[in-house]
Amino acid sequence: MKILVISGFLGAGKTTFIKEMIRKSGIRPVILENEYGQTDLDSKELGNSSSSVEVMEFMEGCVCCSKKDTFANSLISISASLDPEYLVVEPTGVGKLGNILMNIRKVEWEKISLLKPVVVLAPRSYYSNMAEYGSIYENQIKNAAYIVFSKIENEDRDFIEQIKSEILKINPDAIITDTDYHDKDPQWFTKLHTGDELTDIAEDAEDNSSELDMYTLKRVKMDSPASLVKLLEMSVRGQLGELARIKGVVKCGDTWLRFDSADGLYSITGVQEEDPETQCVFIGNTIDRTKIDSMFVHTGLRRKNNIISLALPVSSRKSQP
Repeated sequence: MKILVISGFLGAGKTTFIKEMIRKSGIRPVILENEYGQTDLDSKELGNSSSSVEVMEFMEGCVCCSKKDTFANSLISISASLDPEYLVVEPTGVGKLGNILMNIRKVEWEKISLLKPVVVLAPRSYYSNMAEYGSIYENQIKNAAYIVFSKIENEDRDFIEQIKSEILKINPDAIITDTDYHDKDPQWFTKLHTGDELTDIAEDAEDNSSELDMYTLKRVKMDSPASLVKLLEMSVRGQLGELARIKGVVKCGDTWLRFDSADGLYSITGVQEEDPETQCVFIGNTIDRTKIDSMFVHTGLRRKNNIISLALPVSSRKSQP
């Protein structure tokens, strides 16, 4: 089992990159999601992208710190029970990559190997993330073999070169993709999971716990799509607190919508699931819970539990054709 870690800070676009890699390369890996808190939004999105991709969820804590032994045992369990050729690990965006790689290295043996990791990075948020979350952010860059720029469609070329120069000061050996990865051919994606194994790791002994707070709403709805747009506009303007990321699925009037916001941008799309669940997640340094609550209609409905538990810390859900 070859393990490819695809990391990046909150909202950098890791899930979108993984979906594109699967589509372009044709590989069908098992994917292990380390969600931030008890949410499964990204794993559902990945599962819906392909009928033959197995998505696992590690929701016991951050894989780089307090639950590292449980995480290592999960890797052994996946290898023994599913024996996939490739395992893609998407860690939470608030963990130190060096520590995650060290945890995986503990279970390396003849049948389990660790490939050179990929870090997805949005240049537009480089300076703000480095200022607010420098220890975590810098550690991800130091340990990246490949750094893939995201959200660069409207960025100035000089600015992209500037960020590239800043990154190379931290990690001179990083291979940086500074053009839109959606334009890359299948061979470019294939080499990520067929390349060399990882050798050096920039381990960080400092505490890697995040200072970020999280607020989750599940028994709510909104009056209309316009209410959701208002929420997202207020979020990117900083009127709901210092939020690093918000995402969710919520019913707006008679329509179910998925939303996502990070780096001063937001998106709204339709929901493909036949029986969606309400999940709204707000992550940041400060969160104005009162103001956020006032924008939702609280229904008091119970959340349906549709996660099937496999192995001790892992739940698995395979999308249906």
